[in-house]
Amino acid sequence: MISLSMKITKICYDIKKITLEMNKLQTFFKYFIPIFFLIGFIIYGASLFNHFVWDDEEQILNNGLVHSITNLPRFFQGSTFNTGGTGSLTGIYYKPLMTVFFTLLYTIFGANPFFFHLFQLVFHLTNTCLIFVLFRKIFPQNKKSSQILAFFLSLVFLIHPINVETVVYSSSLQDILYMFFGLISLLFLIKGRLSLKRALTLSFLLLLSLLSKETGIIFILVSIIYIYLYQKEKLKSLIGSVFITLIAYSILRFGIAQVFFNNQGLSPITRIPFLERLLSIPKIITFYLTTFIFPAHLSISQHWVVKSFTFTDFYKPLIIFLITFLALTIYQYRLYRSKNSLSKLFLFFYCWFIFGLGLHLQIFSLDMTVADRWFYMAEVGLLGMAGVLILNLKTVISKFSLFLFILAAIIITALSIRTISRSLDWKNGLTLYSKDERITLNSFDLENNLGVELYRAGRFQEAKIHFEKSVEVAPFWWTNWNNLGAIYEQEKDIKRAKEAYLTAIKNGQYYLSYENVAKITFFGENNPKEAKKFVEDSLRFLPQNSTLWLILALSDYKLNIKDEALSAAKNAYILAPSNQTYYVVTKIQAGQPIDFGTQPN
Repeated sequence: MISLSMKITKICYDIKKITLEMNKLQTFFKYFIPIFFLIGFIIYGASLFNHFVWDDEEQILNNGLVHSITNLPRFFQGSTFNTGGTGSLTGIYYKPLMTVFFTLLYTIFGANPFFFHLFQLVFHLTNTCLIFVLFRKIFPQNKKSSQILAFFLSLVFLIHPINVETVVYSSSLQDILYMFFGLISLLFLIKGRLSLKRALTLSFLLLLSLLSKETGIIFILVSIIYIYLYQKEKLKSLIGSVFITLIAYSILRFGIAQVFFNNQGLSPITRIPFLERLLSIPKIITFYLTTFIFPAHLSISQHWVVKSFTFTDFYKPLIIFLITFLALTIYQYRLYRSKNSLSKLFLFFYCWFIFGLGLHLQIFSLDMTVADRWFYMAEVGLLGMAGVLILNLKTVISKFSLFLFILAAIIITALSIRTISRSLDWKNGLTLYSKDERITLNSFDLENNLGVELYRAGRFQEAKIHFEKSVEVAPFWWTNWNNLGAIYEQEKDIKRAKEAYLTAIKNGQYYLSYENVAKITFFGENNPKEAKKFVEDSLRFLPQNSTLWLILALSDYKLNIKDEALSAAKNAYILAPSNQTYYVVTKIQAGQPIDFGTQPN
C-alpha cells in the first residue's frame, strides 16, 4: 500500500514538473521568440538585400563545386576554396558543414544573396533564443528578475554591432553554425542524465559544431567546466562523448580530408615568430573589450602588429588588461570566500570568456590580427559575467530601477542604430571597402578588394592606385599581382601585364593568373606555339580548368593540329558547357575558321 502510494505521489510530481516545463515553454514561444524575431528583422531587415562580398565570391559564386548537390560527399574531403581546375577544395581550414549549407541554398535559390542572408539571420535569431534559454536555465530559477535579465542580455547579443559581420557576411556562416550546434549540445548536456544513447547524441552534436568551424572545440571545454562545477556525476560519460567526437573529427579532417593546421603566411601577424606575436596580445584583448563597449570603428580587415614597447600600443593596453583581469579574479575570489551561490556561475562564464577569447589571441597565428566575428563566442561569456554581477548587486540596483531601465533603453537604442548603420555598410563591396579603408590603413587585402570594385566600376586609374598599394604592402601575395596585371593589360602594356601574372603564379599558383598568361600569350602576343606549351604545363596542375583546355584547343587549331584541337575543345565543353565552347567544337569539327578575336570569359 505504501509502495503504491509512493508511486502515485511520484507520478503526480512528474506530471506537475512536466506541466511547469510546458508552461515555461509556452511562455517562451508565446512572448520571447516573437519579440526576438521582430526586433531582429527590424534591425537587420535592410541587410537582406545586400550583395555578396569578399570571400563570398570565391566560396559561393565562383566555387563551381557548391553549385551541385551531387558534390556533398566531396565537401568532407577538402577545405572550402575551389582553385579553378584542380577538381578539389583547398585551403587551410576544415568547415565542411558551411559548404554543405552553401550548396543546399544554392541548389534551391541559385546565386540570390537574399536567401543566404535570410538563412543566416534566422540562425542568428535562433542562437539568441538558445542563449536566452541557457541564461534562464543557469541563472537563479523562479525569479522574475532573472528572466528579465536573461532577456536583456540576450537582446544585447542579438543587436550588438560587433556581431554585424557574423550576421551579414555569408562566409561567416561558419560562426553562426558552430554556435548553433554548440549551444544545442550544451543545453542537451545540462538536461537529463547521460545514458549511452544520449552520450552518442551529444558526441554527434559536438561533432557538428566542430565540422562547422574548428572553434567548436570551445564548447567541449565549456561543457567540461560546467559538468565539473555542477554535475560531476556526468563527468566520465562526458569525457567518453568527447573522446568519440575527437576521434571522429580527426578521422574526417586528418585521415580523409588531409587538412592540417597550417597558415597561408599572408597576414603580417602570421609572418612573425611566436615570441614577437606575444607583444600584440594586450592590444588584441583591449581591442575586443573597447569595441564591445564602444563599437564605433568597425572594419572587416585588420592586420596591425605591435612591434615595439610603446606606451600607446603595448603598455597602455597591458595596464588595461592587467587591471581588468585582476578585478575579475578578485571578484571571483570574494564570491568564493563568501560562499556566494553565484560563485560557480561567475567562474563558468569567466572560463567561457577566456576560452572564447584565448583562441583568437594569435597564440596560434590566424589570417587577421582581429576580426569582429571572432568575438561571437567570447561575447556570451562576457554577457554571462555581467549577468552575475547584476544579480549580485540586485538590492542596490532595485533602488535605481527606473533610472537603470531608462539607461538600458538608451543602450539598446544606441546599439541598434549603430548596427543598422553598420549593416548598411555591407550593401556591396564598393560601399564596404570604401568605408573600411578609411579606418584600416595598409590592409593589403582591403586595398586589393577596393581596387577590384573600382575596376568593375570602370574607374581604372583609382583601381590601379589601390592595387599598387596592396602590392607594396604584400609583395608576396598573388591576387594583388594578378589584378595589377589586369590593369596593365587594360592599358595595353602586354609585357608588364604578363610579368605581373607570372609573379602571381610564382607567389601562389593562382589559377586566374594561369588563365591570364595563356590568354595574353595566345591573343595578346599572337604566339600559339608558346601558348600551347604553357597550357600543357599548366594543365598538369589544373587538369579541370576549362579555360586552359579552350586555349589549348585554339592553339592546336591555329597550329593545324586538328585532332588534338578537337579533343581539347571537347574537354573544355565537358568541363564548362557554354555557347562559346560549343562554338569552338563545331567549328573545329567542320574545319571552319574560328574568330580568334573573342577571348574566353
